[in-house]
Amino acid sequence: KRRPAPWLKTTLGLLRRPDIRCSALRAGVAMADPMQSTINQVQTVMHGSACTLVLPGILFVVSFVLLAYRNYTEGNDDLPLNGFLANILLQMLPLIAFKVKLWSAQDRVSLVPLVLCKTLLMHVVLAIYRIMSTVVMGIGEEKLMFAVDCAGLLAALAILKWEFEFPMSPLHWIQHKDVTNLVILASFGAFCSHAFFIVLQPSWMSDSTRAQSKDFHVPSILFTAANYVDIVAFMPVVWRLYQAEEYEDSNTGTTVTVEAKRHVRVFFVFVIAFYSWDDVIDPAMTLLEEPLAMMAHAAHFMLLLDFAGFFIFQVSQPTTVKEHNEQLQGLLSRDDDDNC
Repeated sequence: KRRPAPWLKTTLGLLRRPDIRCSALRAGVAMADPMQSTINQVQTVMHGSACTLVLPGILFVVSFVLLAYRNYTEGNDDLPLNGFLANILLQMLPLIAFKVKLWSAQDRVSLVPLVLCKTLLMHVVLAIYRIMSTVVMGIGEEKLMFAVDCAGLLAALAILKWEFEFPMSPLHWIQHKDVTNLVILASFGAFCSHAFFIVLQPSWMSDSTRAQSKDFHVPSILFTAANYVDIVAFMPVVWRLYQAEEYEDSNTGTTVTVEAKRHVRVFFVFVIAFYSWDDVIDPAMTLLEEPLAMMAHAAHFMLLLDFAGFFIFQVSQPTTVKEHNEQLQGLLSRDDDDNC
């Protein structure tokens, strides 16, 4: 039987001494502290200062330049991308408005986790419109797209039911008037936009668009309605933040419960997964020959990632209370019927 080497016996003996173990632990903590401090400083600069508004501004300007360039250079034989690029540009506006408001009024952060289910509900409607469009047109070669839309719908419903404990009754859904009004507005806008191109046939329409605009095509209207719902999906939360200015006596603050923080993390896992398909996977499969469209999708996805990091950073900050010894629930406490 081999004996252990003398150096190994000495090392094991030292590690058994409590003072040595404590010293090693303190040394490890001391090494970890600078790294954690550096990470915290980077997060503070990126999400806790005015620098947090730089990236959204750059991404918005890039998307605007892409739209202007395509509008100037698009030929009759090119794929009509102006409307598509304009949709992506408009999708950015609610996110940027949300971030600007939350950064300038951080005492409103307690409002947001309580209304995230409204944005999930908007994504439920978005997925339903896409599924209806595919079914009416015929699934055909769109089996993968159909499966992804169904998976997104089921995921959103599952999160609403088991994470947010949201009733699965459509009668309860329509009680959320802001969501209902936005869906009606998006649907009416889709119908009117198709009617405009069919009836007026403006001279600046490309030949391919003119050929597709001879009559009302229900799948196209449903798909356009889905795009418009996507544009306004984050508007319910934005409205809550801006409406709070009208109620200065509300108990707004930065108190966010542990449960609400979990809601935020689950919500953004869903959002990032949902738009990973829309902005990354699907464009890589279908739009490789259109670099402008790829760049616009990339800008939108980067804005979402930045927005997710910013908001998670905000709700993870140490609690500060505007009014002591009260559970701060902000504007939502005044209208229980419209809460999640």
